[in-house]
Amino acid sequence: MAILTGDGFHITSALGGAGAAANGTVLSADDLGSVVSIQTNANLVAGTTVMHVGDGVVVDTDADGDFADEIATTQADNDRYVNSTVTYADGSTSNATLELVTLSDGTQVILLRDDSANLINAASDQIESITLGTFNNANEDRYLQTRYSNDITNSVVCFCEKTLIQTPTGERMIRTLATGDEIVTAHDGERKIVWVGKRTLSSAQLIASPHLRPVLIRASALGPGVPRTDLRVSPQHRILIVSKIAERMFGQREIFVPAIKLVETDGIEQVASLAPVTYVHVLLDEHQIIFANGAPTESLYIGCQALKALSDEARNEIFEIFPELKTTDKTVPLARTSIQKKALVNKLLSRHQCNRKPLVLMEKSVNNR
Repeated sequence: MAILTGDGFHITSALGGAGAAANGTVLSADDLGSVVSIQTNANLVAGTTVMHVGDGVVVDTDADGDFADEIATTQADNDRYVNSTVTYADGSTSNATLELVTLSDGTQVILLRDDSANLINAASDQIESITLGTFNNANEDRYLQTRYSNDITNSVVCFCEKTLIQTPTGERMIRTLATGDEIVTAHDGERKIVWVGKRTLSSAQLIASPHLRPVLIRASALGPGVPRTDLRVSPQHRILIVSKIAERMFGQREIFVPAIKLVETDGIEQVASLAPVTYVHVLLDEHQIIFANGAPTESLYIGCQALKALSDEARNEIFEIFPELKTTDKTVPLARTSIQKKALVNKLLSRHQCNRKPLVLMEKSVNNR
C-alpha cells in the first residue's frame, strides 16, 4: 500500500547531498520549479514510518495525479534544514523546517513539515525564495513520514477577466457577471450563478509561481471557429473535447482535458508574459459545460482539491451555499469524465493530428446557440 508523503518543490538544479548545501543557500522561485506530489512505494504504516536511504519513492513528475506512469526511484540522501526562511513577494517571511531529498535519479525535492506547509498555503502564489537554515545532521538520511503528509495548494482554476461567457441575452464579459445572473449551459439550459470569485496575481506572484501563467487558446485552435476569438484560462481549467476519436478511446464523445495538457497542439501555449492577470471563478449549483469565447469548457468545479486552492474567505462563502460540503465528503460530480494522464492525452492529440480532425466537433449535443 503506497502512502502519500505529500507535496514538494521539485528543484531545477541539484544542490548536492550529505549537507553539501550550505546554511544560507537561497533558492529562488526559478530554482524551486514546480510543486509535485510524492509517494512512497513500500508497504509503510502512516504515523510510525521513518523513511531511510534506499526506501522507494515515486514522484508525479508530469503532475497528472497518476503515479502509475511514473518511474520509481529511491531516496539516496535526505538532509534536514531547521530554521529555514520562506520569503514572499511582499517582503514578509515565515520560518520552516524542510527536508532536501535527493533521489537515485539525481533529482531533488524539498518537503516541508505540516506546519510549514500550512503557512506556505496561505500565500503559496507569492513565494519569492526559500533560504536554507541550519543543517541538522542528527536527522540525516531519515525523516518521520507522518510529519510530511501535507498538500501544497497553489493552483487556480478559472477564466481570465475579459473572457466572454454565453448568456441568454448574448455574450457578456465574465468580470461583469454576478450572483443570480443566468448563463447558458450545453445540456441543461439556462442556469443561475450561485457564486463569483476573483483572484488577481501580480507580476511578482507570477515570477514566484510561473506555472500559474494563463494558457492561451488561439481562435480556431480547437476546431473551425472554436474558440471564436483567443481564449485565456488558468492552466488547470478543463476544456471540453468533442470527437469520435475520443469516443473510440474512452467510450465517450465528450471528455474534459486540462488546458495545460493541450499546449502541444498548434495554437495553444502557456503565455510567456508575466503581466498581472485576474482570474474569475463562476460557480453554478452543478458542474456544467458552458461557453467561453464560443468554446465549450467548464464552470467552477468544487472538488476537494479545488476547494483547497481557494482562499479561506472564498471557501467559507461556498460552504454557506453548499453547507453539506463542510461536514461530508460529498462533492459535486464532474459534468464529464476528465482525462488527466498525460500519455493518454498525448495519444488523443496525436490521433487528431494524424487524422486531421478538430478537437471540438460542434454538434446539436454541444451547441452554443
